[in-house]
Parts: sequence; structure tokens; C-alpha cells
Amino acid sequence: MKIENLIHFRFRFQNLLLWLFLYLVVSPLLAGMPNAFMVTQTLFTIVLFSAIYTIHRKNKLQWPAIVLMTLTTILLWGNLTGLLQISDKAIDVILVLYLGLLVLSFSHYIFEAKKVDAELISAALCLYLLLALLWASLFMLMEDCLPGSFAGAGLGQTDRIREEFQHFHYLSFVTITTLGYGDITPQTPPAMALCQLEAVVGQFFTAVFVARLVGIQVAQSFAEKMGSTK
Repeated sequence: MKIENLIHFRFRFQNLLLWLFLYLVVSPLLAGMPNAFMVTQTLFTIVLFSAIYTIHRKNKLQWPAIVLMTLTTILLWGNLTGLLQISDKAIDVILVLYLGLLVLSFSHYIFEAKKVDAELISAALCLYLLLALLWASLFMLMEDCLPGSFAGAGLGQTDRIREEFQHFHYLSFVTITTLGYGDITPQTPPAMALCQLEAVVGQFFTAVFVARLVGIQVAQSFAEKMGSTK
């Protein structure tokens, strides 16, 4: 394998997983600190950028992902710096498309895998976290299109789209894990349906992935035994 291919693929999912955890853990801790929003935005941009390196170069989704990542980054930073006057809905739509494409790519990788290793486990964890981020984007898009879809003390008051995203991150993660503290709640039938769907997807993901891991491990062990008997 060429050196550039090794650089492109080695530890790709571990690298993304590290940045995802940094973003999700560090961002809430920075609340209220000077320039916290800039640091949070930088971490989120690194997450978006790192995800590109997880997609195989021969995968037809790579170039659409690069285009969507570039658009998302430009719109987010343009909105943050005030250089671009872009509607929140446009940013939400592009982000949903990009995260959705990543979820599709990661799902394909996981269910095409032939052996259980650190890459597969890391890919599955990344997929789970990206599913939550995707739903957070969907929640935010719904709130922008249908104001009043969500309410509660956990939403807080903010004028910045990325600060609002942090609140919907929280809602998404407590929903996908079926924890549900109740400090942010859906107020309309579409919002309720979206929350229900995320909870179902989260539970099915866990069950299906565990079954997939067991299946791969059994097949791998059987192949090794057959090989040793020859």
C-alpha cells in the first residue's frame, strides 16, 4: 500500500472519534467564557473536516461530501464573522445533508466490514455520535421552519445559530439514549414524531450493531478454525 494511502486510512476513525469527544465534552465547559463560541466553532469545523478522511477515495460519496463540507464551513464562518448574510435555514439544510451523507457512508463501511478491529469499533461510535448530531440539526431546522416546535427551560435565550445548536445537541443526546430529562420537550406533532423516530433509531442501532459484531466475530473465528485444520 502506498504511503499516502496509509496516511489517509490509518487511525482515520480514531482521529474523528477523538475530535468528536473533544467537541462534545469541551464545548459545554466553555459556556460563558470569553471567545468560547470561537473555540467551539473551531472544534466543530475540525470535526467536519476530519470526517472527510474517513471516506474511501474510491467511494462515490467522497466528492459530494467534500463539496458539502466546504459549503457548510463557509456558511458557518461567514455567519459567525458577519461576512455573509445567510439565513439559518440554509445553513441547517446544508449541515443536515452533510451529516446525512456521513451517516450513509459510515453505515456502508460498518455493514461491509469483514473483521472486528479498533477501526470498526471506532467507526460505530462515530456513527452513533453523528446520528445524534444529525438529529440535532433536524431539530434546529424544524424550530427555524416551525417556531415553537420545542420549548423548555433547557433551551435558554440566544441569538446565535451555533449557540442554539448546543441546546439541540443536548436534546438529541438525551433522546437517542432515551434518557429524557424533560427540560426540553417537543410541542407539536411533527416535533414529537421526530423525537420518537430518533429514540427508535438509537435503540435499533445498538441492537443491530451488537448483532453485527457477534456475527462478524463468529464468522472470523470459524474461518480461523477452518484454516488451522487444513
